Amino acid sequence: MFSPHVLPLLLSAVLSSVAADEVRPWQVYELMWESEVSAESAIPSRYVESLPDGGPAFLTATFRGDSGEAAGQQLAVSGFWDGGRTWRVRFAPPAAGEWSYVTSSPDRGLDGHRGQFRCVAWTAEEFAANPTRHGFVQVARNGPQAGHIFQYADGTPMFWLGDTWWNWTKRGIPFARVQHLVDTRAAQGFNVGQLFFAGSGWGRDSALLDRTYQLPDLEHLRHVEQMISYANSQGITVWVHGWWSGKNMQERVGAEHARRWTRYMVHRLGAFNVIWVLAGEYNMHNYGGMGLEFWKELGQLIDREDPYDRLLGAHPTPPGWEGGDAAPQWSTAEVLHDEPWLNYHQSQVGHGRWRNEMIPQVVRAAYCLEPAKPIVVTEPWYEFIEGNPTAADIRFGGWSAVLSGAAGHSYGGGHVWRAHVPESPADRGAWPLQLDFSTDTLDYAGARSLGFLAQFMRGIAWWQLAPHPELLHENPSPYCAAEPGRQYVVYLRWGGSVKLDLRPSTTDDEFAFTWIDLTSEQTRRTGTVAGGDIRQFSPPEDYPGVEEFKDWLLHVRRRE
Repeated sequence: MFSPHVLPLLLSAVLSSVAADEVRPWQVYELMWESEVSAESAIPSRYVESLPDGGPAFLTATFRGDSGEAAGQQLAVSGFWDGGRTWRVRFAPPAAGEWSYVTSSPDRGLDGHRGQFRCVAWTAEEFAANPTRHGFVQVARNGPQAGHIFQYADGTPMFWLGDTWWNWTKRGIPFARVQHLVDTRAAQGFNVGQLFFAGSGWGRDSALLDRTYQLPDLEHLRHVEQMISYANSQGITVWVHGWWSGKNMQERVGAEHARRWTRYMVHRLGAFNVIWVLAGEYNMHNYGGMGLEFWKELGQLIDREDPYDRLLGAHPTPPGWEGGDAAPQWSTAEVLHDEPWLNYHQSQVGHGRWRNEMIPQVVRAAYCLEPAKPIVVTEPWYEFIEGNPTAADIRFGGWSAVLSGAAGHSYGGGHVWRAHVPESPADRGAWPLQLDFSTDTLDYAGARSLGFLAQFMRGIAWWQLAPHPELLHENPSPYCAAEPGRQYVVYLRWGGSVKLDLRPSTTDDEFAFTWIDLTSEQTRRTGTVAGGDIRQFSPPEDYPGVEEFKDWLLHVRRRE
């Protein structure tokens, strides 16, 4: 029997040198053992046998907090097969203190292992360096916007800015390319990367299971885990789904294979800072032929398998596309809202100007439902090539979503969404795509604009704001989020003057206002105004004095 080898796997691309008996909260703590079953056994079946459909996992470790903040906490974590006789368990301790564990398995080489380790709290400086150290992303259950926004596990508000990395799990992309993507997006303010972890993706290049769906590609899986780990180390939570739906999924894959891979994904990635998604475009081609009930049950399965109360949603196909016509939905709020396992909503409005215009309508509809669940547009109109759509279109999507009640926004564009890199180029397909590499498409104007949106929102108490379009008068842009009487954020798509209701304040209250030119991201005018009434605000520039119209942001806050 192999003696256990214990390693804390830090949220980085390499293994940590931290002592084996010490780890930090929400850091990946990994244990490894060898099973008694000989390597000559039918190795391809180990993945299948270890996750019997409807049966328990082959290896479970129960972790118990014995002291400090951890005292009294207990979590059961499933292990996973990692090739040959190797089995691993990964655990993310949610609190500082002393922890102990014990394993359970029908295999004598894996059963009955015990151990202890110490979890040491992060410092304030370490928290500031990486937001994922605050824990997994959850729905906020307290505060004025409870149920509508996200937070990290320790209660720190989390404003979502996502990027669609879809096919970056395909083979042939060197890790240095991944690092450049992650580093650039982190510097721009992105904190979510939306990634395939697909048993079956857009093709064999990105599939993590073989053609029979009975054997994982373990070498490539480790490469993908390195990507996720590195993203976490740079403050980015990774949104993962185990399948991309499509025609005849029932015949091509089958329900049992789909369930097994989903369980394996949860067991393997469960200690990383990730967000679960049932599938990419789960309702495409009438739910891939699997039926809506299958996907509901798959959501229940993920909810049972994951011991942490992290985010769990589904990515839908919108109306008006051939793939979505049989089961269309602008957001999961239209179909899955009452499912208790689904704790936040996703929307894909799709691509094109008329679809972009749907964003505030779709967000408002989901925001108004009870019980409250956050809503994010996880696939808006992509900035396919520079200037198409314009940065102003991208800004409209983001600002109209957030000020209508969304908990953040996602972006897609350039070479990134197709994983078009020199070492592994993509074809143009049916979508606009700049095929040459003369331009750094990570630096498109729309991506920078959404980075500014996130920077602005994170710089204020955004979690106190709720949609209040009724406070705006005499302007066609109904996009206002406010804490009435205290703070107002107004997006004016076409510029122009606007009247803003500053009540319930009084005329003795003074409000400071700032006009921000969203084209240049520069403050153009500041001033003060008395409260207690409806006040008119006019931007520094307007037609016909300036022929080119601009979108503007107006920020008004009461002086204390």
